[in-house]
Amino acid sequence: MIKIGICDDEKIVLSVLGTLVKQSLEELEEGGKIINFHSGEELLEEVEKLDVLFLDIEMPGLDGIEVGSQIQKRNLDCKVIMATSRQDRFKEAFKINAFRFITKPFQKSEVKESLEDVLKTRVGMEKIEVYRERVPYKLYQKDIMYMEAVDSSVEFVLRDGVFRKETSLKQLEKELDDRLFFRVNKQYIVNMKYIDIHTYKDGIIQVGAAKIRVSVRKKKEFEKAYTVYDINYR
Repeated sequence: MIKIGICDDEKIVLSVLGTLVKQSLEELEEGGKIINFHSGEELLEEVEKLDVLFLDIEMPGLDGIEVGSQIQKRNLDCKVIMATSRQDRFKEAFKINAFRFITKPFQKSEVKESLEDVLKTRVGMEKIEVYRERVPYKLYQKDIMYMEAVDSSVEFVLRDGVFRKETSLKQLEKELDDRLFFRVNKQYIVNMKYIDIHTYKDGIIQVGAAKIRVSVRKKKEFEKAYTVYDINYR
């Protein structure tokens, strides 16, 4: 179920947009939970829980641009859809990597299209079972930064720790979302979401603190796969 936030200081806007979002989800046959926020300050207390956010640019206190910059620090996965009647402020929204824009007065077709685009980017939502100290955990694939083959098992590196599973990279390639993951050499599979492409040089990619070499044989294929990911799913 996708969690959708709507942030606007006007109650009528929350009501109208909420109705359009609900209708759009029904037409897309997607389950969703809608949470309303009346201010940027209120929103920031719960933004870590959201998958997508409809955010008004102009609000008293923290406006949408200021809130958007904070969201980038707290929840990079949240897709921000800016709502405004002023097209002259669209340029500002690019600074916070706004995913889409919708204009007031709202049209359902525009709301539905923006949600449809969000759903297309939701890769790596399947869970995979791994272990830490013999305790099983089920993790979303999207949260795995990279995997490294170690002896007869594989280590799964996440931001909050390392997990392990008795398996092989070959087997994992069958299970993982190939829109998100790429096997760069015999030892590593990487999550393209976490690659710092600006540091990519001489076949070396950086994923978190790890520097991993892309094999010469895989270099062109990797660059193509990353471009497809960046355009369609980022």
